[in-house]
Amino acid sequence: MKRYLDMIDDLLSKDAVRNMANFNQHSNVDTLLHSMHVSYTVYQICHCLKIKPDDIVRAAFLHDFCLYDWHKEKFMLKHAFNHPKAAIRNIEKYHLPINEYQKRMILCHMFPLAPIPNSVGGWILTFADKYCTCKEIFGFAGNIYSKFTKILKGYKIEEIGGDYENSI
Repeated sequence: MKRYLDMIDDLLSKDAVRNMANFNQHSNVDTLLHSMHVSYTVYQICHCLKIKPDDIVRAAFLHDFCLYDWHKEKFMLKHAFNHPKAAIRNIEKYHLPINEYQKRMILCHMFPLAPIPNSVGGWILTFADKYCTCKEIFGFAGNIYSKFTKILKGYKIEEIGGDYENSI
């Protein structure tokens, strides 16, 4: 877990990133927890495949950095198609470090509703996002969230948003 956290520590220290805790993603999971779930799953997949995880983990952590409630009617229909671009705009707006490879992975993570991934990292992110989403929607992600909530308390996320005292 320490190696994984080292890859995203600089991102977790940013208020704008921690603000993802204020937006619901799936069921009772906020966007920050979802992003940690996806990026940690990516980390585990890369470890199994003996692929260097750094770029893919960081792209996975920022893949839903939209900072809006997509459940509201005006966003709901367009969200699946538009949020990868919204995430990139926010990454640039808040001057978060990202490279072109990471941008391409984020832009295609909604395949088949987005362009087809053109890298192994893009496919790993796409798969991990779908897998984690299913676990969250059907309520099978509780154990990993108890680990993440303990970690996030160390970053004082509850001061920004996210009720990690009473989460999953």
